[in-house]
Amino acid sequence: MIKVYGKENCSKCTSLKGILTDRNIEFEYIEDVKTLMIIASKARIMSAPVIEYNDTVYSMEAFLKVI
Repeated sequence: MIKVYGKENCSKCTSLKGILTDRNIEFEYIEDVKTLMIIASKARIMSAPVIEYNDTVYSMEAFLKVI
């Protein structure tokens, strides 16, 4: 399962949700800033959204290359 960690009023988060929905890719969207910060800091990603897929954490740009 793809987990997308985002935050309120995030245009990139909204964009990614739209891309995944358009491609009929199932995902779980988690809007929890504290969890987002923890996962992002461990992966050294500085902006939302952060995507967890197959035990790897991606920035939006890196994830779009994977899918």
